[in-house]
Amino acid sequence: MASKQNVSIFWFRQDLRVHDNPGLTSALSLGNVLPIYILDDINSNQHRMGAASRWWLHNSLKNLNKRLENKISFYLGDPLKILGDLIKKFEIKNVFWNRCYEPWRIERDTQIKSYFNKKNINVETFNSSLLWEPWNILKSDKTPYKVFTPFYRKGCLMSNPPREPLQEPSLESLIRDKEINTTLDSLKLIPNLKDIRTKVTVLFSPSAASFDQYKNFESRGNDFKKLSKLYVKKLI
Repeated sequence: MASKQNVSIFWFRQDLRVHDNPGLTSALSLGNVLPIYILDDINSNQHRMGAASRWWLHNSLKNLNKRLENKISFYLGDPLKILGDLIKKFEIKNVFWNRCYEPWRIERDTQIKSYFNKKNINVETFNSSLLWEPWNILKSDKTPYKVFTPFYRKGCLMSNPPREPLQEPSLESLIRDKEINTTLDSLKLIPNLKDIRTKVTVLFSPSAASFDQYKNFESRGNDFKKLSKLYVKKLI
């Protein structure tokens, strides 16, 4: 199958956007791109997302997938195993992702990068979320700043300026893994809203508010009032 040849993987993580996405832009410059999202509840352990974060993630992925004409392939499990299976299924030449900075993610990503290097598959990672990455702004003794003013004046202002935002790339060369049955809904990110406390948490969370940019703020406020009254009665 022609679309399986000379494929680059772009792994969506915390960068659920098309505009100003350096990893996605670089991948698309090389030809066919398989955009993927992996829900990793294995390596995260005690750092698993809560109900509000999962609700936000579901709706963000839903909007992004719509923007990409349903080309995102969804997976659930250990990324190392999933990516290993993909290089058997596709002729993968390159793997791209934007960097994350939590310790558990760095440890996982280092293992994945080492795995691909041994397979002679090119891995490229990018800074998509920070003006300066932690290792770019250091004191003369190569240790991090601990006070903001010298960090800003001697570190940030004396460093190279941040890159300019990137334009939205052409999305014509996106492909999808048609052999999988996993869908966004099967990731089960939407919490069980039968419990009143979960409803209140999701409705009142910053994650929920940031997703719809307060377009339904009044409606959500009314729902919150009703749920609060029910919750109070339940406690009494």
